Amino acid sequence: MSEQETKSGGSSLDKTLNLLQEVCAAKVPLRFADLVDKTDLPKATAHRILMSLSEKGLVRFDEVTQLYHPGYGLLELAHQAWAKIDVRDIAADQIKHLWDETGETIHLAVLDRGDVIYIDKLESQKSLRLFSAVGKKGPAYCTGVGKAMLAFLSEEQLVAAIKEQSFIKHTDTTFINEKMLRDDLLKIRESKISLDLEEHEEGIQCAASVILNHRNEPVAALSITVPKFRIDDARFKHFQILVKEACRKVSARMGATTPNNP
Repeated sequence: MSEQETKSGGSSLDKTLNLLQEVCAAKVPLRFADLVDKTDLPKATAHRILMSLSEKGLVRFDEVTQLYHPGYGLLELAHQAWAKIDVRDIAADQIKHLWDETGETIHLAVLDRGDVIYIDKLESQKSLRLFSAVGKKGPAYCTGVGKAMLAFLSEEQLVAAIKEQSFIKHTDTTFINEKMLRDDLLKIRESKISLDLEEHEEGIQCAASVILNHRNEPVAALSITVPKFRIDDARFKHFQILVKEACRKVSARMGATTPNNP
């Protein structure tokens, strides 16, 4: 594009992005004339941009229908972008928000072959000693974060993950077999809330929820962990609402199309 054209109607990048956005956002594929009308671009400029986008695979033109569609190259770009996203960065403000709101320990964890790995943690503002530490592994079947992620695995993935569980009885409330765990996972999938009611550590409770990616797959979970002696039912219920909303926001940022809505 000429310098004059750039100055008179926004930058070349703005024009290109606006045109690409129109192609992608359209409920039905558009014709060239429709795109010109929607973008107010000169026909020559619009044609030049569309040719360039087509060459890059970002726009696809159907010769038969004369309609423009989003290109398959967009899928490749999206895949590359998602692969580089660090959930810790995406969730950082929500971790801090939960910590500010509750004053309790906040965990961010991922699932690894049936175990949970804690990848971020903000310690309670009050004295509290816990099993967890950043980089440490824990069992999935008896932790809030673990069950939050297990609940959203495909059946094939869940079968494999359950085979990795030891079902060791840590406390009186620990699930000790597959049926007990699966019954709880059904409730978690429905409510989007996972509770650890002293299942891993005596006197420790946590409320957790899942973070989903752009394929609506579980990629992480957040939890609020608190000693039972300093929380009542009303406050614990409030924690559940807070963590569920935090995970809903992070899931939306990760591209989830069915984030865990309240």
